[in-house]
Amino acid sequence: MSQDDLSAEWIPVLSDAPGPRYLAFVQSLERDIASGALKPGTRLLPQRDMAIQLGLSVGTISKAYAEAISRGLISGEVGRGTFVERRRPAISAEGVSTTVNLALNVPPYTGEDVLIAAVLQDILRDEALKPLLGYLPHQGLLNHRDSMVAWFAQLGVITDVDHLFITHGGQHALSIALGMVAAPQDIVLTERFTYSGMIALSAQNGYRLHGVDCDAHGLLPDALDRAFTATKARALFVTPTLQTPTGTTMPEERRREVADVVRRHDGYLLEDDAYAFLLARPMQPISLLLPERSFYVSSFAKCLAPGLRIAAMIVPDQFRDRANNAIRATGWMASPLMAEVVSRLIHSGELARQVQLKRAEAASRNAIVDEVLGNWLPAASETPGFHRWLPIPAGRTMIALIAQAAQAGITLAPPGALQQVDRGTLGVRICLGHPKTHDELRRALIELRRILESAEEMSFV
Repeated sequence: MSQDDLSAEWIPVLSDAPGPRYLAFVQSLERDIASGALKPGTRLLPQRDMAIQLGLSVGTISKAYAEAISRGLISGEVGRGTFVERRRPAISAEGVSTTVNLALNVPPYTGEDVLIAAVLQDILRDEALKPLLGYLPHQGLLNHRDSMVAWFAQLGVITDVDHLFITHGGQHALSIALGMVAAPQDIVLTERFTYSGMIALSAQNGYRLHGVDCDAHGLLPDALDRAFTATKARALFVTPTLQTPTGTTMPEERRREVADVVRRHDGYLLEDDAYAFLLARPMQPISLLLPERSFYVSSFAKCLAPGLRIAAMIVPDQFRDRANNAIRATGWMASPLMAEVVSRLIHSGELARQVQLKRAEAASRNAIVDEVLGNWLPAASETPGFHRWLPIPAGRTMIALIAQAAQAGITLAPPGALQQVDRGTLGVRICLGHPKTHDELRRALIELRRILESAEEMSFV
């Protein structure tokens, strides 16, 4: 019997974790390659034979092989079969992939591309495409808005179709909202460390950001009160749930206190609630406590896919006409085709299923972070998210940490510091969603821990 015949006996052990079976196959393949149990050059069973062995459909195995090929794990040779790649992905001397990105805050993969592809096929089969290709209402189609109103109600966000506007992503919504309540050179209050998109928006339009002190529960109401008084600002941008970059979640009492401060100063609130879907128990948005002065923004980027570029914005009654005109002026409308995809996934229940998968994956990845870097991180939010905050330890500068991580093949990015702060509060955001596998994430975090430990040892010399 040839070596190829012997090597064709590999059968994966599939995890019972929730998620598509073809991904479980790929994860098993990755584990066995990483452990050395599956050698480069090993020939895999033909797809039909593998499907029979595992009791899965040929279509599922076909997807698994295609995904493994796209990840560089296997390759096909015409007339011979499918083999484990002989060339392994580029690995540093320390065993860390040279392409591990912990700077890009994307949701972990849970098979969303397969769902979206299926919905697009349904749209074509239903002959529903043509009506979506014209110039349609700036605010979004009524049935799309109705679906999103129902979706947000499940998250504890109550609104109606008249006040909900579909936008070209969350950044588009924030740009529109801020443009209606602030002018160039106006001061806009934010958390001390804030979303990089807000920093970019301010640089583009000339807003001046002013960071407000926070603690483990988010914005400090007293500090916010003082900031409104000192700056005469009219607008506050805040992310109360899994704040980026720090990962804090604001409890309900704090949300009420922040709402009281905004109302007392006759200000306007821009609330970014992109991570609300990760909460097992919905929390009332600050916006609902002062709806006449709030713009609520949430997107389908983190719970589904960033490339859809679909978000929703809830606006106060007095700004509805201006919001409609602002969407017209900045793009006429968000893509009706992509809004149709989201609407169908809401109705089918598949979006809710994706949320469950994203929550489970966030929990798994946070467990790895706690295991590897627990001694270096502040206590995490009770709700696992897609990013964690790493304070810069004594004896280490942010620039040095980022540079040393880059040399080890790990991409880190600092948050935008809005004002001079003491070294103890500086830090970097560690994003957990981009690494393709848990093993890749773990290897990168172990290397990051080694870098931190080497700095600690040097501080005692």
